[in-house]
Amino acid sequence: MEHRLLADVVSKLGKFPILSPKLTDAALSLITNPFTSDETLTSLLETLVAHLQNPDINHAILFSLLSALSNHHPRLRRRISAAAHAFVLLPTTATPTLPHALSLIEPAEPTPFDPFSDESMFLSLCFWQCVKTRRWTLRNVSKFHVRPSVFLTVLLGLTKDPYPYIREAALDGLVMLSNGGIVVDDRSLIECCYFRSVELLFDAENSVRCSAVRAVSAWGQLLVALSPDKTKADWSDALFVQLCLMVRDREMEIRVAAFSALGNIRTVSEDILMLTLAKKALSGTNEKTFPGQYTAKLFKLPATAAVFIFVNGLEDEFYQVRKSACHAVKKMTVLSAKFAGEVVYILMQILNEDSVVVRLQALQTLHHMAMHDHLKVEESHLDMFFGALVDGNALIRSAARKTIQLTKFQKLAMFRSCIDVLIKNLELCPQDEADVFYALYKIGRSHGKFVTKIIHEVSQELEPSPYGKLGFTKVRTIALLVLAISAPVSLERQISTIRPEIYSYAVTLLGRLTRGLGGLTDQNALLDYLSHCSRFTVGSTSESFGEVLDFHLKDSYFQLQKRSGKISSLFFLCQRNLPPHSCLLNFHVSETTCVEIVFQKIVDLWPLIQLGCMNEVIRTLRSWKEELQFFSLDSRPPAGVLVFALKYLHVIKLLGKAWACYFSKRNLHFNGIGILEALLCKTERRLKEMLHRFTGLSRGVEMHILELMLVTYTLRLPYGGGTIFFEDYTSKVNSVFCRVENLGKEESTQPFPFLIDLQNISHEIGNSRDGFIHKPELLQKSLNLFSLKQIVVSEKLDYLDAEIDVFDNDFQNPLPFISGLPVGIPFDITLHNISLGTRLWLAITDGEKSTQFVFLDLHEFGGCNEIRKSAFVAPFFRTPKVKHFVLKVSVVMECLSEGQHSKHLNGPKQNFIYLSNGKEIHLSTAEK
Repeated sequence: MEHRLLADVVSKLGKFPILSPKLTDAALSLITNPFTSDETLTSLLETLVAHLQNPDINHAILFSLLSALSNHHPRLRRRISAAAHAFVLLPTTATPTLPHALSLIEPAEPTPFDPFSDESMFLSLCFWQCVKTRRWTLRNVSKFHVRPSVFLTVLLGLTKDPYPYIREAALDGLVMLSNGGIVVDDRSLIECCYFRSVELLFDAENSVRCSAVRAVSAWGQLLVALSPDKTKADWSDALFVQLCLMVRDREMEIRVAAFSALGNIRTVSEDILMLTLAKKALSGTNEKTFPGQYTAKLFKLPATAAVFIFVNGLEDEFYQVRKSACHAVKKMTVLSAKFAGEVVYILMQILNEDSVVVRLQALQTLHHMAMHDHLKVEESHLDMFFGALVDGNALIRSAARKTIQLTKFQKLAMFRSCIDVLIKNLELCPQDEADVFYALYKIGRSHGKFVTKIIHEVSQELEPSPYGKLGFTKVRTIALLVLAISAPVSLERQISTIRPEIYSYAVTLLGRLTRGLGGLTDQNALLDYLSHCSRFTVGSTSESFGEVLDFHLKDSYFQLQKRSGKISSLFFLCQRNLPPHSCLLNFHVSETTCVEIVFQKIVDLWPLIQLGCMNEVIRTLRSWKEELQFFSLDSRPPAGVLVFALKYLHVIKLLGKAWACYFSKRNLHFNGIGILEALLCKTERRLKEMLHRFTGLSRGVEMHILELMLVTYTLRLPYGGGTIFFEDYTSKVNSVFCRVENLGKEESTQPFPFLIDLQNISHEIGNSRDGFIHKPELLQKSLNLFSLKQIVVSEKLDYLDAEIDVFDNDFQNPLPFISGLPVGIPFDITLHNISLGTRLWLAITDGEKSTQFVFLDLHEFGGCNEIRKSAFVAPFFRTPKVKHFVLKVSVVMECLSEGQHSKHLNGPKQNFIYLSNGKEIHLSTAEK
């Protein structure tokens, strides 16, 4: 079939250069079909390239076909790029066709003549009469490598183009250049770009004004950065007031962009900030003006332009504007405690509004203020503030609890009201129990005096029943017990501020307390702490607070363990050097900071792994994993850097177990090599996922992962068994070393000592198929050179993920099928951070472990790289002769960078990894 289609395309292309729709459809069917052979694709490519020099052909359609060929078959991309490059160099090439050809040229392609460095070509494209050509050039200005003066001159000139699309694209180009495209040190040139962008704030077209807001923000910040210290504050205020004008624009998108730009300003004078909350100008600001533009004809910018803008924004009719204004307020509260104190009341009012996203943003702003100790809660705020704790939305309740944990209450009545509302939250929403317990404990730790007073008042409620039973079933009683164990104690003097029997009562709820305080402690630590405190004596409040008290449950546990001699000196030394768990979970620390701490301290675990202390290592890794998972509750899906850290901890756990098994000969012979093989196979699979399921990895992180893969292969080699495994080992090691060498060339860095030594040993034993069997000491010597490295992961790390769903299908609601006939299965697939160049397949596995693959055309998915969704019906052909059966379906991704072919005939051509968990599909024979 494909040969007939190819012959039809070749014959008609020679006879009819106009390219009919049937011809292009036939060519596209060959290009998009995943089963088209390489020979057919190569012939089609040669045919299309050969007709590039035909002056009568429609080059736009021809280049569209070449673009589709490049996107669907990356292995042909280099040849297509070379053909496009040659077409650009032809003297007969028309200017309108240049954008089509240039879009296919890879900028990094080494060529004698780089068309992207040709200033004359750049200028001819920028000033060509066709609007589409000019617009394409401006949108791809980052690909060109011409002099900065040429860039800025052209872009500034095109901001006066009569077509609004060109003015918009020129402003976007200026934004791109200001964000690192070129380096501009000439302050007068920066002023020129800034004031030209300011002029376009008054353009008649909405899209131009929106781009002008971004350009004013970008170039204004550059202007502030290059200003002398004496005038830096004035220029920053001028930028702030200039953007304040745009929050009154008639278009919603522009108001959103203006508030977003205001949130990026780093410094603003306090008197200007206070104007944004005032209904009229304050004394001392009436006559104050800044360099800028107030109207199309008035070129003096009064400070009064900032009056009441945040209040107007927070009360805007569109929730998008209110959310953006609230986010800008969040950034401004850090700059001024006075401003934060004034804006609290407005934010509290927002907690009563209808939009969930705005309420959530308001709570995040309040939480941010509390982190910087700028949140001062008054009694008049309590009704609105505490109302969020009993909100119908789980996200709102969670955000409110996090904010309250950092809030300082000045009066006992306010603290008591807070406890009552948290208990009400627990009564209305039992599913929030763990989070409510955590909030009670944290807020109790920061209000020790108030906790002691409240527990003394309600001590009768915490007593057992008259018959001596400790049956605590009331929600209020359990919540008060959680609050009670947060009361301050002195471990050194063995004094508590509440009756020690209460700690004994809390032991009866150990399981529920452990789940609630799981981020702070584990069950053994909590039991030890409660048991120890139950033997204390009660001291007066003044006596207990006369010394520094230990407020961290986990730290208290380690002090108890150290005192009782239950913990080994080596483990205690390790724990002392590791970050305190309470510190990692402190809400003043972001998830990225916590990940950085873990990556810093995990290096200290390698000596323990070498000593065989795996119990201590696993315990530490587990605690770190639990602490990092706590942050994943805040974001769905969780941040890529957080997912990477969790997978890295799992790899170190597997590798540590394998290392201990490898170097413990007695353990290895007792358990057999099966355990070691299983551990190393899991490690290899996890490392491959880390390489391919994350985009944005630095070269250093990628090299460290490759080093871990080589450690895995080396541990498997002596026990792999035979020549076949040695050949597989050699192939994999050579592939990894090739990637390591390429990374070393790109970064100009030397490989790690372990890599150098292992490469030498591999060359030595590679001459003989059985040489490695007689030289295990060389491998062990090489392994001893390995050590964990401290890695730094970018915050912009993206995690490739997929979700599969089949509506209303389970063992009680199976899909009908007829044995022997294909059955269609409706899927809803969601993809995260997947680009169009990725090759994805649907892997459908039946009970016989045979797999059928269905190619996923990403062009059929709606959305963007961040999230794509599609609903379609996939066929399954091999329906068995049974009444019921279950399929397991997953999304898999080809690893195009590995270059290793897959063994599946009608599926991925390269090795693949899984992007989703297996989804079970239940099917049952259709009733007659």
